[in-house]
Amino acid sequence: MGGMTSLTAKAAGAQATLVLKNGIIYTMDAEKPTAEAVAIQDGKIIFVGTSTQANAFVGATTKVIDLQGKMVSPGFLDGHTHVPGLWTSKLFAVDLTAMKTNEEFVQAVAAYRKNHPEAKIITGTGWVNGPYELKDGTNPGPKKEDLDKVVSDIPVLLRSVDGHSTWVNSKVLEMAGVTKDTKSPQGGLIEHNPDGSVRGTLRDSARNLIADVQALGNLTKEQYKEAILKYQEEMHSFGMTGVLNLSDDKGMIIEAMAELEKEGKLTMRVANAINFKPGDKPEDAVKTMQEARSKYNSDWLRVNTVKLFADGVTEGKTAYFVEPYDRHAGMGEHYHGEPIWQVDDFNRMVLALDKAGVQLHIHAIGDGAVNAAINAFENAGKTNGTHNLRHTITHVCSILDSDITRMAKLGVVASLQPFWFYKDQYFDLEKAMIGEKRALDMYPTRKMWDAGVVITGGSDFPPTPDYRPLNGIETGVTRNSPYPTEQDTDMVRNAAQGLKVQEMLQAFTKNVAFEMNRSDLGTIKVGNKADLVVLGQDITKIAPKNISETPILYTIVDGKIVFEAKQQKN
Repeated sequence: MGGMTSLTAKAAGAQATLVLKNGIIYTMDAEKPTAEAVAIQDGKIIFVGTSTQANAFVGATTKVIDLQGKMVSPGFLDGHTHVPGLWTSKLFAVDLTAMKTNEEFVQAVAAYRKNHPEAKIITGTGWVNGPYELKDGTNPGPKKEDLDKVVSDIPVLLRSVDGHSTWVNSKVLEMAGVTKDTKSPQGGLIEHNPDGSVRGTLRDSARNLIADVQALGNLTKEQYKEAILKYQEEMHSFGMTGVLNLSDDKGMIIEAMAELEKEGKLTMRVANAINFKPGDKPEDAVKTMQEARSKYNSDWLRVNTVKLFADGVTEGKTAYFVEPYDRHAGMGEHYHGEPIWQVDDFNRMVLALDKAGVQLHIHAIGDGAVNAAINAFENAGKTNGTHNLRHTITHVCSILDSDITRMAKLGVVASLQPFWFYKDQYFDLEKAMIGEKRALDMYPTRKMWDAGVVITGGSDFPPTPDYRPLNGIETGVTRNSPYPTEQDTDMVRNAAQGLKVQEMLQAFTKNVAFEMNRSDLGTIKVGNKADLVVLGQDITKIAPKNISETPILYTIVDGKIVFEAKQQKN
């Protein structure tokens, strides 16, 4: 009785703007893991508890949603993505993501040229490596000659769906001065034809050779703003409320988001990284980050993360492994791939940024690259002391058992992409490059979770074209395809490494908030930001294979409904 009196007194001065009641609310708060209702005022949560108690917060102007037993979770957060993803291609370039064959890719370029005769450069995204596997199992990628047949007078640059290779026509190579005598840079690969000529596929750091040509197709800030708003609308429909964004495009994307925030149009929480590459000076990186985190430090947009690439990707033969690649990679018997950075330069960069209080987010696919990243963090900790910066290694496709233990001990976050945990579009390429057993053993999430590694859920959109968090949650549990038409085929990868539904839910909420260093996000508790998602069913109580079909009913950001399913509007 005394508790109700206290609540009534509190409600007198705290009328909610929005109340959700009669639901099953998974708070991700260990002190109160579930509840029936939540009350919101001025963008913050002011009450979590029973539906009866929530009535004390309802006033004349309060919007009340009767959940009728539906599920509420903290808004989904994406711990590794590239905003605005495919929307730049959909709006301003050639979108290849729905296509599967070389003929389709080439025809799309031809159609774009026909529809845009004034174009001075053609860019695009979305081709896949699969169609280019040769009879001997090697995969040199697509050829410039095929593009030359449809466009030869202006440059054509097409990024692969994984973002690690670029397919170009001869005009690009001519403008960039790339010839058969040009050597592949460290951490990159220039593919060649059997006669020794440049094939037209450049992988990872080899793409830096054509950077000046690529710059001719750079988008304007207004174009980025348009694409960001399209992405934002789409991600809200997936139940998402925030992201760790790894795209910066020399600051243009961050500036575009900042302008959208000033205009009152940014309705997602963003922690944005800035990318640095070999050749950049640590002191310059530190200065850039100190200025950025001072300039961008609001409730909506924060910048205090640096992304570094430790290696490339398996399918591009640029990931760095402890054991050598399989013979089908076509790179010789003792080819391990190689790091993007010289070890000393990499360590110096990590050391300087760590000392300056900057979070590191390191791309590492192969176990050799993961080991190098852990070594750099360990060295920084010994030299600078512990800062609890929540340094992160992303992807971690392959990792030594001993390094799992080290990650946990050092408190290094693992930003993983559960969308890849089954025999997806990359699996056959991975199997060809490193052998079936090593490919099947990738993503040992059960081992990592049980060892105490903080795992966060990320999509790596657009390399993962379908970035719906519910897909990632399902696949993280089943290790199978989230698509019903594929689930009864042989697509399961290492089922023993699957996590529980509530663990995966935590990975896409509370754990990403931890990675973003946002204690006010990722859990439903009094004082936190009112960023929530309402689901059509309790995903912890259904067959895991049906999780991805669960409808998103509402997405709520800062206490405001930013997405509402059509049936809820009627």
